Amino acid sequence: MATIPSAVNQTQAIQPAFKRVQQAVDHDCAFACIAMIVSKSLDDVMQVAIDKFGHPANGPYYVTEEMINKILAHYGFVSTIYKEVETGLVDIHNVAIVMVDYDPETEIGRHAIFVRDKTNAKQPIEYMIDPAYWITPAQYVRTDFQTLIPAWFIGVTPMNRISAKS
Repeated sequence: MATIPSAVNQTQAIQPAFKRVQQAVDHDCAFACIAMIVSKSLDDVMQVAIDKFGHPANGPYYVTEEMINKILAHYGFVSTIYKEVETGLVDIHNVAIVMVDYDPETEIGRHAIFVRDKTNAKQPIEYMIDPAYWITPAQYVRTDFQTLIPAWFIGVTPMNRISAKS
């Protein structure tokens, strides 16, 4: 009987923490990642960027670290600056927007979501959710980091909320 590689079994068993939002064009992958984290549509996130933070309604544009941070804060999340992945996946926060397919010469890459699910503390599951529109459904959630290598990341956590005293 043939065996299926564990990476394939693990991918099939993963229930992603976030619903995948597909990017619409080549340059809105960061907005698609934000949409996944905040549980909004890509259009909703784009509209907030335009209305509240002065993002251009039409291209060309580049989504800056500052824009990513502002939009996430608008939706109640704290995010870091871009940090380089120096020693491997251990560097990356449990939830992060990662830059993959990075070219150091041009300093250009694209974004995906990295998740480290520690529900089972003895065996955490690490995976990425890829918003690319050109990939197959089998590549939407990936555990094979050899083909999608994170070079930089922005860590994301929910803001601490102060509860109202009665």
